[in-house]
Amino acid sequence: MQQISRFLGVFIALVGIWIMMPQQVKAQDRHFSQFYASPMTMNPALTGAYDGKFRIAGIYRDQWRPALERPFTTISTALDFRFKVPNVSQYADAIGVGLIFYKDEVRNFDYTSNEINLSFAYHKALNFKNTQFISAAFQGGISQRNINFNNQTFQDQFNQKDGYTFPTAETFPGNNIAFGDLSAGINYSWNYKKNSLLQVGGAIHHILEPNIAFFDEVSSQKSTLYRRYQVQGAMIFPITRKAYLSPRVHFISQGPHYEVNAGSNIRLLANDYTRVAIHTGVWASMVGDVERAVALESATIFFGLEYNGILLGMSYDAGISEINSLGYKRGAFEISMGYVGEYEDDVVQCPTF
Repeated sequence: MQQISRFLGVFIALVGIWIMMPQQVKAQDRHFSQFYASPMTMNPALTGAYDGKFRIAGIYRDQWRPALERPFTTISTALDFRFKVPNVSQYADAIGVGLIFYKDEVRNFDYTSNEINLSFAYHKALNFKNTQFISAAFQGGISQRNINFNNQTFQDQFNQKDGYTFPTAETFPGNNIAFGDLSAGINYSWNYKKNSLLQVGGAIHHILEPNIAFFDEVSSQKSTLYRRYQVQGAMIFPITRKAYLSPRVHFISQGPHYEVNAGSNIRLLANDYTRVAIHTGVWASMVGDVERAVALESATIFFGLEYNGILLGMSYDAGISEINSLGYKRGAFEISMGYVGEYEDDVVQCPTF
């Protein structure tokens, strides 16, 4: 109980930072290079999909700092619990319940997106050895978006000389909207031998395709948030007694756009007793849409430290697309933290780093 109280305090502190951050931003759909460090935003079926009783995860992303005076920033914090289901014979069925906070902002446009979501997952054991599980989950919540029109400029305000000093004839809608959101996911995991995992799953986000326009619902102005489809696959397996390889692939499709992330991390165990380990990895991101073929967008370098179940990770995206060759440097830096409380043994259902 002391351990749970301690890390509940950490989670509350993370949420407090999220709430107190300046309310200035432009929204974008969730995007993390360390997508595996924010499992519930990737797939609701990963809620409670680990070997332990609770998990805390947090991630911060700072994007395009060299190109923008005030860069994009994204932060997410999450807490989920795993409860065993009683009276199911030899099967180790479990329920996962989680809470996620998410915030995205671009200060240049004074546009903010905030979300809070609740996840519920059921993990059904498929054999008496409890090495195979099928998981299904729903995730629902509320999103809020806000823009400050006072700091925006429009074409009719330009004085043809040195600035935007004229009044504007633009008609502004309300500057704050809120809408419900719903996601669902499924995941299969197989611990095919000790310390080895195969996992594959998929999810649908924004099932209701909500209207995210600031204009009134009855007006002709409508902006639909497209459904986002994602598929992920991962493995963890030892290559030596103290080295583990974890290749992963993540595919996203939303509206006319799609993205593929692929790569691998390696975990080098330094101390078995305190679970001290070094993590490092390399990733590639490829993007495309209905009008152009898939192309390499960025390469990511990752480094992480693990101590007694606490995982700290850092990564940097180096943009290598055409816009970067024109001199617009679009890098992104991420910091992540994860902890699984009351860890039971070496069998895991969900890769961490």
